[in-house]
Amino acid sequence: MHQNKVAGRPKGLKRAGIAVVLFIAAFSATAQDRVYTVQQAHSHNDYEGNIPFLRAYKKGFGSIEADVFPLNNTLVVAHSREGIDPSRTLRSLYLEPLLRELTLDTARRVSLLVDIKQDYSTSLNLLVNELKPLDKLLSAKRLQIVISGSRPGPAEFHKYPAILSFDDDQSQPGTPEQWERVGLVSLPFTRFSVWNGKGRIVSEEAVRLKKTIDSVHTAGKKIRFWGAPDGPTAWMALMELDVDLIGTDQVEALGTFLEKYGASNYRTGERYAVYRPDYKSDGAKRKVKNIILCIGDGMGITQLYSAYTSNGGQLNIFNMTNTGFSITNAADAYCTDSAAGATAMATGEKTNNRAIGVDPQNKPLRSLLDYSMEAGKKSALIAVCDITDATPAAFYAHVKDRSQAADIARDMATIKADIVLGSGLSHFASQPKPGASLEKLADRGYQVVNSFPAFLSASAPRIAAILPEEETRPVIEGRGPFLREALEKVTGAFAGHNNGFFVMMEGSQIDHGGHNNNLRQVITENRDFDQAVGEALRFADQDGETLVIVTADHETGGLTLLDGDFKSGSVNANFSTNDHTGTPVPVFAYGPNSDLFRGVYPNNEIFHKILKLMGGR
Repeated sequence: MHQNKVAGRPKGLKRAGIAVVLFIAAFSATAQDRVYTVQQAHSHNDYEGNIPFLRAYKKGFGSIEADVFPLNNTLVVAHSREGIDPSRTLRSLYLEPLLRELTLDTARRVSLLVDIKQDYSTSLNLLVNELKPLDKLLSAKRLQIVISGSRPGPAEFHKYPAILSFDDDQSQPGTPEQWERVGLVSLPFTRFSVWNGKGRIVSEEAVRLKKTIDSVHTAGKKIRFWGAPDGPTAWMALMELDVDLIGTDQVEALGTFLEKYGASNYRTGERYAVYRPDYKSDGAKRKVKNIILCIGDGMGITQLYSAYTSNGGQLNIFNMTNTGFSITNAADAYCTDSAAGATAMATGEKTNNRAIGVDPQNKPLRSLLDYSMEAGKKSALIAVCDITDATPAAFYAHVKDRSQAADIARDMATIKADIVLGSGLSHFASQPKPGASLEKLADRGYQVVNSFPAFLSASAPRIAAILPEEETRPVIEGRGPFLREALEKVTGAFAGHNNGFFVMMEGSQIDHGGHNNNLRQVITENRDFDQAVGEALRFADQDGETLVIVTADHETGGLTLLDGDFKSGSVNANFSTNDHTGTPVPVFAYGPNSDLFRGVYPNNEIFHKILKLMGGR
């Protein structure tokens, strides 16, 4: 909308044709700075819900709308005269609850939009009288009353008390003094766009909307659109356009969406360079000497694509051209947990959820660490989490339930890996002595260290680095390039071994982000994991005999990508659950015989493919 004003207010758009001046490619790329909360939610026709007022108020809405008619010297709430019920008064449904709730919650502010359906003169006189008990709230500006629908023109605003402000639809000019009485600008969405809320608003219509919004903001007022599409895609579009109030008939859905919105969008301009493989050994039919198995816990294709988007359309993992899908169900459940998922990949047997390193009858199973040792290979476990957690534990422990942390820690004493790295020091420190796991590891020749710097500087052939939990804190809490540096350390230590090595590296906390429904955590952990994978690909090219496999134990969060922009690195998303899903997860492979990992197959087949390449059964 043009920025012309009449008497201090924006003038309505009169021309349909507006030049589309490079609308920054997509308006979502502008990444508005406003932090939206439920306070920006508007409950449209609130009285039509099953619980008027309280439903929206308790959800935290900042604006609530009620239609009224004058009847028998009071105001009743209804959409049409035919639907009037004399018992449903504005006083009982809205004004009395407002007085009660705002008296109890002294920090809360609410705007009540009163849409007068008939006879504004009578209705406004009745309303002023009914508002008297709320005078203190109105004077303190904790309650705002905005009059909409049938209402006086600007020339009559001065006839009514200052406690009333008026809704403006840009249909009548007014003076600056009259414009001061305007509390909100409400416009029909269809005046600017025919968008149905699916996909994206066409650029010409988005420009028209944005110009109008900006002109209203320049004039110092808030704006909402009525008749706009009502759903997550539409809500995001309105927020990207910087609309002040997001209207809805779906109180719980919009409220929950806005509650989670801060954790469901990611915006950064930060980039990291990805490694470009040379593909000289990729798919070659030759002996595999080294195997690096990279497991992104909770990492589905949408988690990967969100990280890819955030990095401007670049991802190390997506440079791996041999791809497949792993079907992740457990022996006793459609949706696996990490224990059963990791056990399938570590041992070749599907087992029950929560079981670690045992079959469904609780019989101990041999893992890839056992077979690696038999093949004369070095081996390592790297986890950016508690080393007794499900995924790393599946490679060395044998317990019925993943909650048996003390038993899992005891099993560490017999681990077959040459190098083990993770946190969970408290589980080992609390073990009774003598004979605790760390002492037994020391007796077996391991250099036992309790800090990440000490791990990086350790020089012994065998290292057990069991760290305090602080050292594997999330990336968003300040953890550095833990996985990449750990992998560099391990591959450097193993590089000269004649029989090669097997490494399991877990990006453990992608899963935590999914459980927390925190997109920022999902993406930052994925980015960290991907940079470590880039180091694995670099080593594979230098070595020529190394196979890199990247997969996940399951998907977490039911992550759906609603919008994004490669240029800005922004991603908007929604989570359907805070738990695991049954969605198959991708498998990527690079190096000799990587084509073996193409196709769709159960997760335990990953074990059998690796074992075959080790020279086992």
